[in-house]
Amino acid sequence: MAIAKKRKKWLWVVLALVAVVLIILTLLFKQYYDYRYVLDDKYYTVVPLDYDITPYQDADMGRTTEYILTGYNENGESKELEFQVYHDAHELELYPPGTFIEVSKSKQLVIGKRALDESDVPEKAMEKIMESFTPSSATTLEEYAEERTTQLVSFNTPSAEVTVSVDNNTLIYTYVYDVGAKGLAEEAKDLLDPVYTSQFRTDKKAFPELTAIFLEIKLTDGTVIFSQKYDQWVKFGYELEQP
Repeated sequence: MAIAKKRKKWLWVVLALVAVVLIILTLLFKQYYDYRYVLDDKYYTVVPLDYDITPYQDADMGRTTEYILTGYNENGESKELEFQVYHDAHELELYPPGTFIEVSKSKQLVIGKRALDESDVPEKAMEKIMESFTPSSATTLEEYAEERTTQLVSFNTPSAEVTVSVDNNTLIYTYVYDVGAKGLAEEAKDLLDPVYTSQFRTDKKAFPELTAIFLEIKLTDGTVIFSQKYDQWVKFGYELEQP
């Protein structure tokens, strides 16, 4: 009888220890999960007008556009934000220069992001954003085309001559590659197409009179590698109602 009681006592001790270990593991897992995946705060930022959103080729994820921006929460407190858009994963929502973004962040990771209207940015966050953001000084499409040409030339490969012009309220983005760089021109087609799908929304908001964007990629001998017109408010492949 005494032996049975002793065994029962030890059984309860073991069960208690197992329960304690399970509780500790559960708490540690919850702490880990909350740290990585539970919303800690929302931050607001804007893509600088001279920010290069041309994708690069990631070894694992394919065509990728990386964003490294400073954001501010509704109290004006800052946080560095880093996230990527993966083109080959059908994540086609790019954020062109001038786009305001709401970024949802856990204590460790960016767990969500969306473009939003300037009027939806909290007041204190907007004050901080505007302290470091230099808006476009262009008042006409022609002035804007000159500004965009300067910006694109500054961060595009020297193998391409980039110009932006205006014709009948259409912005024409032209990339001209040397005949010997035909391979680069063909790669540019896949990289730039999603960029300008999103770019139309940004340019249209700034200049309501804009009717379309036209992208042309060609060689110095006149061979056209790619040409495409963008005139829809598109997000994730679906046409949206214009605001």
